[in-house]
Order: sequence, then C-alpha cells, then structure tokens
Amino acid sequence: MRFQQTLKKATIALAIAACFASVAMAQDDMPDTSQMSTKKHVKAVPLFPNATRVDPKLGISSTDMDTDITKLLALVNSHKSDDEAIAMGEKIAANHDANHYDRAVAYQAVGYAYLDKHDNAKGVEFLQKSLAENALSNNEYYMMMLQVAKSQIAAGQPDAGLATLDRVIAETRQDKPEYNGIRGRVAYTRKDYAAAAAAFEKSLAGSTQPDPNEQQMLLVSYVELKQPERAEKIAEGIAHAHPDDKAAIMNLAAIYQQTGKSDKAAAQLDDARKRGLLTDANDYRKLYALYSNIKGRENDSAAVINEGLQKGILQPNPEVYTVLAEDYYFTNQIPQAIDAYKKADAVSTDGEAALNLAKVYNNQGQAAEAKAAAERALQKGVKQPAEAHGIIDRAGTAAKKPVKKK
Repeated sequence: MRFQQTLKKATIALAIAACFASVAMAQDDMPDTSQMSTKKHVKAVPLFPNATRVDPKLGISSTDMDTDITKLLALVNSHKSDDEAIAMGEKIAANHDANHYDRAVAYQAVGYAYLDKHDNAKGVEFLQKSLAENALSNNEYYMMMLQVAKSQIAAGQPDAGLATLDRVIAETRQDKPEYNGIRGRVAYTRKDYAAAAAAFEKSLAGSTQPDPNEQQMLLVSYVELKQPERAEKIAEGIAHAHPDDKAAIMNLAAIYQQTGKSDKAAAQLDDARKRGLLTDANDYRKLYALYSNIKGRENDSAAVINEGLQKGILQPNPEVYTVLAEDYYFTNQIPQAIDAYKKADAVSTDGEAALNLAKVYNNQGQAAEAKAAAERALQKGVKQPAEAHGIIDRAGTAAKKPVKKK
C-alpha cells in the first residue's frame, strides 16, 4: 500500500542568473572593430549623408607609417594582443612625424584595445583623443562616437553617454531607430525598466539584425516589471536564434517555470542534457529538481540523478541522495528508497537522512531497523528529536512520513 504523500517537495526555483551575467557583459559591449579605419578612403555608402561635419579626406603620412599602422590594426583585430596593441598605438601617436590621421587611427586602435580588455574608462579616453584629431571619415568618426556613448554608459557615466548621443544626432541631423538602444541602456542602468523596455522594443523593431545584448536587457526588464509573458516571448526568440547557448536555454527554462510551465521548463533542460549541453552539477540539479516537483515525473528525476552520478557530474552528497530517495519513495520503490537514504545518511553530518530512513523502516514494519536508524539520527542531531524518540518508543507502529530536507 502506498502511504499518503506528506513530503514537502524541495523546490529549486530556476533563476535568471545566467541572464543577469550576460547583461553584465552586455554593458561592456565588445567593440565593433569592423568600424575601425582601414587606412584608405574607400568609396562607401555614406551612413550620415546629412552631417554638418566636412569629411576631411586625410590619409596616412608615409610608407613606414603605413607598415606600422597595418601591424597595429592586425593586432587589434586579432583580439589576442591588446597590451601589445596599446603599446604600439601609443608609440605611433607619439611619433613626431605622425600627422592627424596617423594619430587618429592610433588612438582609435588603442581605445578599442582597452575596450577589448573591458576597461571602458580608458577606452573612452583614447577614442575621444581620436575624435579630437578630427581626421577620420564621417562613417568612422560618428560610428566611433556612438561607441563612445555606449562605453561611457558602461563606465557608469550615463549622462555623458546621452550627451554624446545628442551630439551625434545634432551633427548628423539624424535620429536613427537604433539610437533607442543607447537610451535603453541608460534607463536600464538607472533601473527604470519601463523606459528601458520601451526603448529596447523600438531599437530592436528598427534593426535588421537584433542586438543580442539589447534582447537580454529587454528580457530582464520584463522580468523586473513582472511581465513574464513578454519575457517568455523574448526568451523564446533568443533560444531559437541560439539553440546551443546554454545560458539562453537556462533563461527560457526559468521563464517557463515562473509562468507555471514546469513541464516546458523541464523539456528545455532535458533536451539540453541529451545534446550534451548540461555539463556541471548545478545544471543537473536544476533538471532533477524540476522533475522531482512535477507529479508523475519522479522516475525522470531519479534517472537524471543516476546519470549524473555515473558520469561523475554529480558528486555523492546528502541532497542528491535524499532527492533520489524521495523519488523512489513516492513511486513505491521502497527498497531503492531505503538504499538511497542509507547513502544520504552515510555522507550527512546531521541526522535528518537517518530520521527519514527510520520513518521508512517503521512504516514497513521493520522495527529493529527503524529503532537503530532513529538512535543514529539522535546521535548526529536532528531538528525534530521528538519524532526520533517517538519511533524508538513505538517501534513498529505507524509514523509520519519522511520529511524532505530543504
């Protein structure tokens, strides 16, 4: 006979932690080095045709300088030798033979190298030096100014970032839809999530290629605004676009759980497990906790735990064995539940697992085993010693069911 379930399932709420981590990196946007100077004025479609600034059409000063700047740009674009690029760029800028264009390119390269190192303050400093040389083409000049605005926000200078954006708009006489992304970042840093969401929606709607950083910040904004349905739509879009991105999958699963769709959350994580994307104990823990708390899915929880133990991803510990024992207990696999509780007790520093084991033994009519387990629980220490004493005093009679360890 199966006893009435009185266990309180140990819920593990999936958090949007992965998303918050991604957003932290989003504010340190990797610079788009494709916007850096190519050293030559190539005929290109003007991105800012109404700009008040006259394109200077300057060029590199000498063949030797051309060679040095070519090496510098290669270093920056490789993203492998930022310190070397910084040293080389500063040396070029300090060369008394360098002209305004040479210095502008050198400062620009140094600025992007600092941004690559996630040093926004220094990145802004050198990009502004490049702008001050007033030597790059309008396309390069204003794209770099937009990068300055983003980097100022990331460096904790939102007002300066908005001022730089205003300067771009004034000088180019153009307020593009994507500029809402910069406005959204400012609102986001100020925790004005309603304004951030509105701005990011406009930016993404006007973009042919959505900025993943803006998508993530929009997702978090909707979470903070307690609008899970909208967050779910964004999370689904991100996961669909990046099917092998574990963070995107975890975020979508978390949103599903928050909207009461635990089955869909578990399906997301289990698909990731089957594709080898769940690689650490916390990943497996999230999945088995979901399954354990969905009625009728305890066997799936047990299977995930056993797989994790066999692969060495999950380490033997009280929580793992206790959840495994409960999964077995509530599917009437009593011998397996007893074995799992024994393993939980063996690696526990307190007596809670031993007390649960005593309850199972007692309800199975195994008085001697129940008494021994209850005595061991008291020796190790339990939150409810009266329960252990009751089992010892009434060995063989009905007892309360095991209580799940929180």
